Amino acid sequence: MPSNKIIHRHTLEVELNGQRTDTRACRFNLITQKGFHPVIADMYFPVDSKHGKKGDSIKIYIADKESSALYFTGTVDGVFERSPYRLLSLTDSYSKLCSTMFTASYRKEKASSIINDILDAVEVSEKSVTVPDVELARFSTKTIPAHLVLDILIDALEAHGVKKLCYFFDEKNCFHFGTPKDTGKNTGGTFRFNTQENIFSHGVDWIETLPAPIRHSMKVTVDGVSKEVIRTELTVQEKASRLLLYFSGSRL
Repeated sequence: MPSNKIIHRHTLEVELNGQRTDTRACRFNLITQKGFHPVIADMYFPVDSKHGKKGDSIKIYIADKESSALYFTGTVDGVFERSPYRLLSLTDSYSKLCSTMFTASYRKEKASSIINDILDAVEVSEKSVTVPDVELARFSTKTIPAHLVLDILIDALEAHGVKKLCYFFDEKNCFHFGTPKDTGKNTGGTFRFNTQENIFSHGVDWIETLPAPIRHSMKVTVDGVSKEVIRTELTVQEKASRLLLYFSGSRL
């Protein structure tokens, strides 16, 4: 089980609609998982702060004594008052894929053109996309949410022999589409963890460590062994910050 070690090293820096908040956030939670399109994210402020309303743009940085790193870009999806906190439920642009209706009606069209049309309809401009050079004889759907059209498109491409396609949004809210060999993975810095140095608790396929800008599908080194991260669970608060990393083989 994860430890209850108390760590006093990280602070939250929050921008709402491009402006740094004057009240320090109390807590930030972020979960990412390979194969799961959305992230789970929420932010806590003091209940009397009044920061954040539905639709506000938000960026979250985590800082220590040496540096600051971007962890999340998106919007406020909901606001709830749960004394003593004001809870902001957060979303990236995956919510736009879910809320935008799209009708596919194509004949002899490249998959890349279909994806571009979907992203244009959803108004997503930041993208990192690798699409196989496949022409679909026919691709059509009813009027359904755009994320379901992408799911059906992936099934169609798999029928043409293209495997392990996925899509998600990264910490910059950039849309990724591809396979683990190209743009279907998160990228970032080099992270090394050692049992005697910066691992506070561990199991066969997971470790607990300090917060770091790591998301699913990134590679890290643990005691000299390269491992693929399949799930991250981040909690940052004033008196207890931690990052749980789960690796391939974990029974989640």
